[in-house]
Amino acid sequence: MLKKIKFFFEKKDRFSKLLGFKIVDIDKGYAKVEVEVKDIYLNGANVIHGGFLFSLADYAFALASNSRNNLSLAINANIIFHKAISSGKIYAIAKEIKDGKNVASYEMKIYENEKNIIATVMGTVYRKGKNLV
Repeated sequence: MLKKIKFFFEKKDRFSKLLGFKIVDIDKGYAKVEVEVKDIYLNGANVIHGGFLFSLADYAFALASNSRNNLSLAINANIIFHKAISSGKIYAIAKEIKDGKNVASYEMKIYENEKNIIATVMGTVYRKGKNLV
């Protein structure tokens, strides 16, 4: 089932494809996504745009929260920026905190080189009660 979910996101999520996000790993309640920072992702201060970072975390969030094949849509998310960077490969890792019947919570962390934390996102999804794939 996880392979079908991964395939679904790789084919249907056009925005993540536009931004160059790549799924590294997916498991129940977990996802890891990576992207190589490009110049076009930088803001006027010459660091990664906050909206880009949020989008990366949101994609990992979507993967992890839908990994149980129960259509899940975000109802809340908050981001904290810890560090500004301008280049390199960055990763978003989403981990399930609480899996509920109708509501579930996740923590997403964005790292540079899988070590230095760039941002933390906390999110909640609503479970629609129907299959994603």
